[in-house]
Amino acid sequence: MDLAQLEHYRQLLETQRRETLELIESFKAQGIHENMNDAVGELSAYDQHPADYGSQMYEREKDLGFLENLKDQLHMVDLALERISNGTYGICQDCHKPIDPKRLEALPQAALCIQCKLNDEKRVGPDAGKQRLSFGHSFRNGSSFTGFDGEDAWQVVARFGTANTRQDLVGTGGLDGQNSTDEEMDILDAVEEYGEGD
Repeated sequence: MDLAQLEHYRQLLETQRRETLELIESFKAQGIHENMNDAVGELSAYDQHPADYGSQMYEREKDLGFLENLKDQLHMVDLALERISNGTYGICQDCHKPIDPKRLEALPQAALCIQCKLNDEKRVGPDAGKQRLSFGHSFRNGSSFTGFDGEDAWQVVARFGTANTRQDLVGTGGLDGQNSTDEEMDILDAVEEYGEGD
């Protein structure tokens, strides 16, 4: 790729970067990070009908999704500008062949040629970069991570009770009083005897 083409793509990327930053700033100026009640001018959510509040929540979540998408686009543009600086722009990062200029014109931040991108999407899906497993480091992903992970977090939380713990099972010494310990029985006998004395 010659210097004139590189400069053309650099200008496209700089324009896209500036426009993306302006959009991010407009989201911030509209109060995307403010308390939702403050953003809509309400003193309290108490008097809001649940459907109205739900609509506002939906709109807020949609705006936050747009904001995250803009941040991802900005990151991709920055990476493309880095590739221009280090001389690897326009070269597919998978097959190392030149990316079609028509693709770069339409999507100047592209890091993969069309064929490699299609293969990547077939292999992992179009939104694979957005999908994050809740148990990111666990025995299922083949990593050798042995620290505190999502599975460990679940075990710690589960100690405080789940739908399958003793208090939820009839006849296992929970709230129904069966299978109580000897010490618990002594206390119950003492209470009953005290009640009989009245």
